[in-house]
Amino acid sequence: MVNRQIDVMAELQNAFSVLFKNWVLAVPTAVVYLITAVLFFFVLAGAFAPLMAMSMGGAAMNQNPQAAMAALAAAGPAFAIFFIVFILLVLLAQAVVIGGAEHVWHGEPPDLAGGISKASSKLPQLIILFFIAAVLSVICGVLVLALGLGVLLGIVLFFFFMYTLPAIVVGNEGALQAMGTSARLVRANFGPSLMAFLAIFVVNLIAGFILQIFVHMIPLLAVVANLVIGGLTSAFAALVIVRFYDLLRASTPQVAP
Repeated sequence: MVNRQIDVMAELQNAFSVLFKNWVLAVPTAVVYLITAVLFFFVLAGAFAPLMAMSMGGAAMNQNPQAAMAALAAAGPAFAIFFIVFILLVLLAQAVVIGGAEHVWHGEPPDLAGGISKASSKLPQLIILFFIAAVLSVICGVLVLALGLGVLLGIVLFFFFMYTLPAIVVGNEGALQAMGTSARLVRANFGPSLMAFLAIFVVNLIAGFILQIFVHMIPLLAVVANLVIGGLTSAFAALVIVRFYDLLRASTPQVAP
């Protein structure tokens, strides 16, 4: 076990300070959310267009349930493709933010252009990471149905693999190697990693609560709030994990740079 002397609370407070001084780090994720929201609208419209046509033709869903279900089933592949594209774009955006955040912690301005270039070069590894995550998600889903343990397992996996993206983007590692590096870092520095993980979780929880207020009280601004708050929370998470990745790997011999 490595006893890394890190002022965790000071680092987390610094992450908030750095974020609001470099709010541009929220832009990549916000842009991805906006793009995917538009894509989802078109996918949804395409899925319900046959049902609307049936309704206008006088064939209500309860009068012709087989045709209605067939129309919905036909839209299944479109929703599946949308989901895959959404996850890949989010991974890519987060990789961009991590690349920019790493520069910020070294006292440089956020280099989103460099982050885009670096993240794009890591796209094959991000795709591999996506497929690994998909397999793990299926396993967690099966465990939820069988034993009710899938959610707990998912949280544990997120915790142990929290440094995977920085290891890919900053450490130039492959997806599998990065996952191993992340797990070793967490095991060797359990306390600081747990505090960082909990901070990200709490910030996302608060962000979700604020978004619910907008949805129920100011629905017209809910979409804008989702873009802004979602981008800021993603940027905060990127700042925290890349900072702790840099600090902890320097003192962990197995993953020293």
